[in-house]
Amino acid sequence: MPTTNRKMFPTALQMAAVTLACICYVAQAQTSTVTAPRAVGTNYTDPLSAPLQSPPGMCTAAKSTPATVTLQANSSTVHWGYYYAGATPNLVINSGDTVNVEMCTQHGGDDYDKIVKGDPGIESIYNWTSAGPSVGWRGATGKGDGVHVLTGPIYVCDAEPGDVIQVDILDLEPRPNPGNDNRTYGSNAAASWGYHFRAGFLDGMKREIVTIYELIQAANGKSYVAIPDYQFKYGSFGLAQPPASYIGPLSNCTDFAGPLPELAQNLVYNFNNSGQTFRSMIQVPCTADSTQQWEGLYYPGVITQHPTGTEDYSIRGKFKVPINFHVGSMGLAQATNVTIDSVVPMMGGGNVDDRRMGIGATMYYPVAVEGGLISMGDAHTAQGDSEFDGTAIETNINGKFKITVHKKTSLEPMLQNLDFPLLENANEYVVHGYTLKDYLTLPDPSQIYKMSSLDMAFTTAYNSTRDFAMRTFNLTEDQAITAITTVMDFGVTQVVDGKSACALMQNRTHELAAIIVPYLLLRIA
Repeated sequence: MPTTNRKMFPTALQMAAVTLACICYVAQAQTSTVTAPRAVGTNYTDPLSAPLQSPPGMCTAAKSTPATVTLQANSSTVHWGYYYAGATPNLVINSGDTVNVEMCTQHGGDDYDKIVKGDPGIESIYNWTSAGPSVGWRGATGKGDGVHVLTGPIYVCDAEPGDVIQVDILDLEPRPNPGNDNRTYGSNAAASWGYHFRAGFLDGMKREIVTIYELIQAANGKSYVAIPDYQFKYGSFGLAQPPASYIGPLSNCTDFAGPLPELAQNLVYNFNNSGQTFRSMIQVPCTADSTQQWEGLYYPGVITQHPTGTEDYSIRGKFKVPINFHVGSMGLAQATNVTIDSVVPMMGGGNVDDRRMGIGATMYYPVAVEGGLISMGDAHTAQGDSEFDGTAIETNINGKFKITVHKKTSLEPMLQNLDFPLLENANEYVVHGYTLKDYLTLPDPSQIYKMSSLDMAFTTAYNSTRDFAMRTFNLTEDQAITAITTVMDFGVTQVVDGKSACALMQNRTHELAAIIVPYLLLRIA
């Protein structure tokens, strides 16, 4: 945990200048009701019918010196597009252990040769033959309603509901591709769920554009920049006159039914997509030659065949992007009997997409199920507050994390009653709030895409910030209200992921009496 002096003084309160970041996820394109598959006789709000128990011998006595272990990314260690409490752990650790985790981007198919080809672990994830994809269930219902490749889950011994799991982000490094001269590339997709689709285009022609970036290491060997390499149109989505020779990428047919991989406890859990419908209930039929053609970004992991005839290299040399490696999606499984869409953030984290979740940051997550079952992925090279066009620079990244359990019987005040993902770094706390504190309590959680509201997000964030300030700094409600107004900033960090959310940032290193730095970060992407 970052060193913090939390001793309270009568006239000088040691607290961070708090920024409240409002994260607003608005998935305009997803307007249809999508009901996740359910185990027989269960609802979203039902607890697991058979709570996950650690098999005998899974957890051993913690070593006097914490271990350092590695969880590689390959087709047997990742799940695509969902969090699920019924998944079998891919790694078991003790509190205090350090884990090197390999994270694979879901956008590797945008330029397979540059991002995937030649890296055996990543290739195994994207392998897709006529027999089907190597990672077949993608999304909460297998229809692409959830897109992120997540490595895990990791079972943390002695983590129980009511505890808090702390994750220190020790390091993040771009993953070099041995099949491409050890170079690293990433992809930014200006997609139909981006805010620009609502703001409009100058020529009135809606289009999904992918920009491929290369990461270049500085001469000092210690820093990177991302430089744009080229752009291309992803399919003919929204184009009145698509290129005559290019409609969109082709794939072998997706799986239209099947069981959830890596089920624990002999659970029976299946999906059925016999209607061949995907994001926004768009139908992409399997043709007589057993292929599907994707006119838009409707399903994750589709591989674009280059050249498409739409490549545009004029962006080269126009600008450089400063690097800010961070983890887009990291979170714990929730106590439900169903898979959870990886797009919408939860009380236990998930797709928070806060650019502050980088090296040196610490995340705190409330534990909902035994072992926590933490997964991570959706790693980013760079992203501004908003993720305005729909994605960041999505990149394969290897991370190093220290994972610690805080028991519910001995939580310090700031972690008591924690019901949101809390971020702490050297300068600030970040309190994340959403349209709803826990959207999984909705009868149909997919309705959150229709409900996203910045007003509701601000209310949730305000309430969480008030409660956090009161218990962390021993303030009354009236004292917290004036502190929120004079010390803390609210901001929007996301506008595209289907759920409005806000985050509060508070400076940790100055006394309240000496510095008041409001910051409002509105997340609209």
